[in-house]
Amino acid sequence: MLDEPPGGWQHPGMSLSSVTALAVNRDQTHPSAELVLDGRPATWGKVLVTAIPTEVLTGYTATLGVVASLPTGGDPHAYLPFRFVWYAAWLVATPVIAGVLYLRKAEGVRQDKEKADPGVPLLRPPWWRAFLRPEAAAATGAAAAWFTAMPGSPWQITLSGGAFALTSMAATTVGALVVGALTPVLTSPTPDVPQPAPEFRPAPS
Repeated sequence: MLDEPPGGWQHPGMSLSSVTALAVNRDQTHPSAELVLDGRPATWGKVLVTAIPTEVLTGYTATLGVVASLPTGGDPHAYLPFRFVWYAAWLVATPVIAGVLYLRKAEGVRQDKEKADPGVPLLRPPWWRAFLRPEAAAATGAAAAWFTAMPGSPWQITLSGGAFALTSMAATTVGALVVGALTPVLTSPTPDVPQPAPEFRPAPS
């Protein structure tokens, strides 16, 4: 594993970049060591903030703003199919983007380590596991809560005011619970990172 720099592995606050940096941080922390974020022990609050995928939320929110500015002809359900399709598309895109970002960062770390010590080949985990990591699940849960609760979502169009308010409250609560349930995993090192391949030694003659 890479030696941890002083103060821990640094990353920005809220974004898919931060949550994938958290994943790489967990990979590079020894299983017996304490996970450190921004120079301090990882906590539930830090992980919750880190899991918010601001890039995805910004893109989704901006698109709904464009839709809201289009003429509706007095029909409140205008563009409703698009709203649902866009809602589902961004939900699917969130873990995909998180997985791709993680693969790029993990490969960069692997290459840097191999350059530092060319005699120690490193094993790569299966690529598909990047899309099943708990960091991707946490970001998707946070995104789902935001997509559901924000004004202009398809649920606001189809539900009454009171029903939408209850749905929004339920969505944000469930989103926080999902991230909270993943906190014990996200605040600890990755337990099954592939170790350096053993050095080949010929059998004695």
